[in-house]
Amino acid sequence: MEHEEQAREMERDAEEMEEHSDKVGERIEETRREWEAKEQDPSIPGAQPDPDDEEESVPGVGADEETLSEEGGP
Repeated sequence: MEHEEQAREMERDAEEMEEHSDKVGERIEETRREWEAKEQDPSIPGAQPDPDDEEESVPGVGADEETLSEEGGP
């Protein structure tokens, strides 16, 4: 296999991976919106957080890129 052919194949692979990544990101956002809507709907049992429980923070979740870079996160 020639170097140019390998380079083209790697570029196609990278484009395909980027496309898959975009689709996964879209699904994550869609799922997040659906869950947030369900949390607001009292007719969906178990979707509302228990008022006695405090929400625990999960490292990296909901953090912005600037905070992560300052803290040396993922």
